[in-house]
Amino acid sequence: MNIFIDNTSGQLNDYYFQTLCLLYFPGEKFPPNGDDSGKKAEFTVRQEQDGSYSARVILTDGGRTAKGEFCTRGFVPQVDAKTEFYAQLALGRAYLEAGQKLFGFTPPWGFLTGLRPVKRARFYLTRGYDEETVRQMFIRDYCVSEQKAALSVETASLETKMLEGYKYGTVGLYVSIPFCPTRCEYCSFISYATKRLNSMIPDYLVRLHSEIVLTSQFIKEMGFTVGAVYIGGGTPTVLDDNQLSGLLHTITTNFDLSHCREFTCESGRPDTITPSKIKIMRSYGVDRISVNPQTIHADVLARMGRLHSPEMFYAAAEEALTAGFKCVNSDLIAGLPGDSFDGFCESLHKVKEMGFGNITVHTLSVKNAASIRFDESNVYDPEGTRARRCVEYANRYLKDGGMRPYYLYRQKNTVGNAENTGYAYPGLENLYNVLMMEEVSTVFACGAGSITKLVNEPMNDILRIAFPKYPYEYLETEQGTWQADARAFFGANK
Repeated sequence: MNIFIDNTSGQLNDYYFQTLCLLYFPGEKFPPNGDDSGKKAEFTVRQEQDGSYSARVILTDGGRTAKGEFCTRGFVPQVDAKTEFYAQLALGRAYLEAGQKLFGFTPPWGFLTGLRPVKRARFYLTRGYDEETVRQMFIRDYCVSEQKAALSVETASLETKMLEGYKYGTVGLYVSIPFCPTRCEYCSFISYATKRLNSMIPDYLVRLHSEIVLTSQFIKEMGFTVGAVYIGGGTPTVLDDNQLSGLLHTITTNFDLSHCREFTCESGRPDTITPSKIKIMRSYGVDRISVNPQTIHADVLARMGRLHSPEMFYAAAEEALTAGFKCVNSDLIAGLPGDSFDGFCESLHKVKEMGFGNITVHTLSVKNAASIRFDESNVYDPEGTRARRCVEYANRYLKDGGMRPYYLYRQKNTVGNAENTGYAYPGLENLYNVLMMEEVSTVFACGAGSITKLVNEPMNDILRIAFPKYPYEYLETEQGTWQADARAFFGANK
C-alpha cells in the first residue's frame, strides 16, 4: 500500500498514520518505495491560524477514490484534552468519512487505535468522571459505536474495583515457555513446534532456572511483594512431568508467595494435559489453568493445525474442572476460517455449559509470521460482519449467564476491527491480565520473548526491558544484564 503524508501539524508520527490505515486496509504493508497494488492513502494535517486542526484524507482502492475532510474549529470535547487529541480528531474524522464513502461502513471502534481502549476509559473514571460521560466521550470524540463504548466503560469499571487495595510495590511475575506441540496457522506468539527446536527445552530450562533465581534475588533486594504469577507461552504443559515439576519447584522455592493472589499456568492445548500434570500443578499451588479448544469443530481445528480433537478437549476439560483449581479458563476464537456464526455459538454454548469460570473470546488476528496469508479466504475482510456478530453475541450471552467483562485488548490486523475480551464470574477474574493491560504494576519477566515492565507509579513512569526473541538467542546472551537498568530506573525515580 502506498501512503503519502503531509503533516505540518507536527503532532502525529508516521506510525499513527500507518495504524489508522489498517482500520480499512488490514494486513497491508507500507514499503518505502511503494507498490503497485492500487491501494493508496493521502493524508494532509495542519494547524490553522486560529489554533484549530484541519485534515483531508483521500483513499484509493482498486481504481475507486473517496475523500474526507474535517476541521476541529468549534468542536468542544467531552473532557479535558491534550493538543495531540485535536490533530487525531481531525485526521480520524476525515479518515472515517473517506472510508465510509469507499467501503460503506464505519469500524466499530471508530478511529480509536492502540491495544488498550479500556485503559483510556479507566483513566477518566479514576479521575472522577462518571460512566455516562466517559461513554459519551468514546462515542462523540472517537466515533466508537455505542456497544463498544459501553463495553469499554463496563470493563474499566470492573478493573478499577479489581485493583482497589493493590498496593504499589506489589509486582507480577511472568515465566515464558515458548514451545508448543504444533504451531497453529494463526499463531502470533513466539513459539516453537519442531522436534529440533523442542530439543532445546532442557538447555532452555537450565538457563530459565538461573534467570528465575536472579529475578527472585532482585525482588527481595528491592523489597517488592509478588502478587500474581503467570506461566505462559507457547504451551507450558508441553513440558514433561519432571520438567514441569522442576520449573514449579524453582518458582515456589525462590519466591515468597505468601501474599500471592493467584498462580496461573497456561495449559491451553488439550493434547498436552494429563492427569499427572494436573496433579503436579495442584501440588505446587497453581490455582488457575486454561484448557483452550478455540472451537469444538473438528474440521476447523484440523484446518488451523491443532492436533487435538473435540473429544480430547472434553476429556482434558473434565480432568481440569474436577481437580480443585480455583478457576479454569477456556479460550474461543471468532472469525476462524471455515467456522460460521452458528458454529461459533455452538462452541460458546458448550464451553459455558461445561462450567468454566472464565471464558476469553478472541477475534482472529494474524501476524506476519503466521501461516495464514493476508489474501487467503478473505481472512482480512475489513468489515468482518461475521466475526463482529460473534463477539457481540458472546457479550450478550455471557453477561446474561452471569459473567462480566473484566479484561479487553485489541490487536492490529484483526478481523472486523473487533477485540479480545475476558469474561468471568464474580471473583474469578484474572488479575495478571489486568495488570498487564492497565500497566499499573511492575511485572518481572523471565524467558525468551518476554518483556519486563517496570512501573514507577508515583512518577508515572514505565520502562520496558525485552528479553531476546528466540530461545537460541536467549541461551547465548549474557544473563542478568537487565538488573543494572532496573536499579537505575527505581533509583532515579525514588
